[in-house]
Amino acid sequence: MIITLEASAEERRKAKAPHELFTVNTVIVHLFFSLAMIKLFNMGMSLAIGSSITLSICIIIYTFFRTKKSKQDDPYLVYLHWQLSLNRYKLLIGAYVFYFLVNSLSLIISTDAPASMDGSNIMDSILSLLGVVPLFFAVLISVVLGSGSMFNAGRGEVDEKISQKYPQT
Repeated sequence: MIITLEASAEERRKAKAPHELFTVNTVIVHLFFSLAMIKLFNMGMSLAIGSSITLSICIIIYTFFRTKKSKQDDPYLVYLHWQLSLNRYKLLIGAYVFYFLVNSLSLIISTDAPASMDGSNIMDSILSLLGVVPLFFAVLISVVLGSGSMFNAGRGEVDEKISQKYPQT
């Protein structure tokens, strides 16, 4: 159930910031940055996705420390939205772990399968795509969650469960 907290327009604007960062991370970093690395710099797909994940992890670390700071310095609504944004990264982190686990299988599995037309090993291509698909869906789901949370933050709303999990001190 969604509850509305009493907040000024400035507090509601500040509460939108973590979700804006979250959305920038999911859209710009994962979709556009990785595509730009592939097309503009002629990187391989695995290297481009790995670099976008690295940049995303830097943003997640920033969000973690900013949430800690927000607990001390910011109004309750702003802190709750930083915490909600940080919690939303669990889906992406799970997709990162799955991506790296599936791609690391190519180190264990060795086959004498012929190379595909582009010169890469077919097993490596299959494992790479198997890791990318869940990551792509996690990014798309994250975009929807982030935009919905941004809307709620602008209205001074927060889920009652998160306010109970992180009570005002």
